[in-house]
Amino acid sequence: MFTAEKTSFKTLWYGETESTNDLAHAAINSKESNGTVFAADSQTKGRGQRSNTWESEPSKNLTFSIVLYPDFLKADEQFLLSKAISVATVDLLNEYGLPAKIKWPNDIYAGDKKITGILIENNIIGNRIASSIIGVGLNVNQRIFVSDAPNPTSIAIELGREFDRKIMLERLLFLFEQYYCRLAVRDYEKLEKDYFTHLYHNDGFYLYSSGKNKFSAKIAGISNIGELVLETENGERQKFGFKEIAFGIGK
Repeated sequence: MFTAEKTSFKTLWYGETESTNDLAHAAINSKESNGTVFAADSQTKGRGQRSNTWESEPSKNLTFSIVLYPDFLKADEQFLLSKAISVATVDLLNEYGLPAKIKWPNDIYAGDKKITGILIENNIIGNRIASSIIGVGLNVNQRIFVSDAPNPTSIAIELGREFDRKIMLERLLFLFEQYYCRLAVRDYEKLEKDYFTHLYHNDGFYLYSSGKNKFSAKIAGISNIGELVLETENGERQKFGFKEIAFGIGK
């Protein structure tokens, strides 16, 4: 489809590891350089959000972690990293001809099915982000999923053919680097606009639940610290943090 542009990231590939995020943690402890990417054909203990495991058939998908030292970001700006990798992933999938959306805060969906999970671990010192690990699991060529995850899919399932994972990773890193460099000079306008444009369920009223309360609302925006801002049909607005709100499956 295209030749991947070169990036400043350095990618280290492993045949098998327990977790690329664990490799990234060890790299930070040993002062590994900024922008090192740990990628693996197989993870035996890959992690997802909420302490879940991430299912990935060996040599079929992209599972990788990026080490960064974004000390130009304040602690309350850490959600910008989530926005940057999320938008870059959607941009990549769109380039391959697969429409995709960001299911807040940072899952990537193709239609109503999950195609990418993102796990970001930040180390805060004072009011700055001393280091960050961005872990990504992108389903590329896997066609059969056996875990109890409710709605997985892959690029191969959606588009009917397989793809070169390493070329795809290099392109994703290039796209991410463009947004990351904008963060470094505090140019957030394009990222903020693109993130909201790509949000799942940003086109009207949908069902949500918070605790035992179920209601219809539309996405009104994202707060500066990454909270989801919902507006009910009677015009009331409320902010929700991660784990405080669940998306419904219909209008």
